[in-house]
Order: sequence, then structure tokens, then C-alpha cells
Amino acid sequence: MKRIADLTVEFRGVGKILDCVNFNLHRGQTIGVVGESGCGKSMTALSIMRLMPSLALRVTGGGVKLDGEDLLQASGQRMRELRGSRLAMIFQDPMTSLNPLYTVGDQIAESIRKNGGIDRREALEKAVGMLKAVGIPDPGRHLGE
Repeated sequence: MKRIADLTVEFRGVGKILDCVNFNLHRGQTIGVVGESGCGKSMTALSIMRLMPSLALRVTGGGVKLDGEDLLQASGQRMRELRGSRLAMIFQDPMTSLNPLYTVGDQIAESIRKNGGIDRREALEKAVGMLKAVGIPDPGRHLGE
């Protein structure tokens, strides 16, 4: 279970940008955070995953726990291990989600390889399966785009 308890984040010198965010997320569950622009949706996710710019922002209260592990105290290496395998977020801006310099297949396969410990060929096969599962027609062709 993931537990976010009283998460508070401050913008240095300005004040709180998140104030006592609370929710629980159980294994297999998905959460959608909904709200108007500027209400803190992205900042909440970035704070949980520790992807916020640390020079300007800092967590000043609360906690983020994943199966009892305090993510706010986890090392940078540990957070890199967790991102993509146990933690993920879907960014709002689709223009920055995929890099146009790399094929769709390479970008999906990279994530699979990083988290699955398999070779490139196996990762590309899994990528085809993923594209097929979400209804992309002719997924093998789209890997090279």
C-alpha cells in the first residue's frame, strides 16, 4: 500500500504549494487526480516520485510510504529503482511524453528492459503486445515510427 499523509511542499521564500495532501492507494488500484489548472495535481505526483526541482521546492511536512518504506528518506539510487517498476505517472503534456528522435519501439523497449532485465528483442516483442493490448492497429509497424 502507498500512503500519502499530510504531504506539504513549500516553494522557497513564497509559501506552501501543497498543504496536507492525504490519500491511500492499494496494490492494483489506480488513482486519478482531478482538478482545475494550478491546483497541485502535477506537483503532488512529482513530490511523491521525488522529481521536483530541489533548489526551489522542498517537502516540509508529512510522509510518503510504499509498503512501509519512507520514500522521502530513500536514496536517489533507490528512487531510480522504484520509478517505472513500482511508481509511475502519466505526464499531462503529450508533446514531451515521447522523444521524436527515437522510435516508439525503442522508447517502450527501453523502459521494459530497464525494469525487466531482458534483452532488446524480447523487450520489443513485449512492446508489440502492449501496443496491441491498448488497441493500436498493426502494432509491429508502429514500433518503427
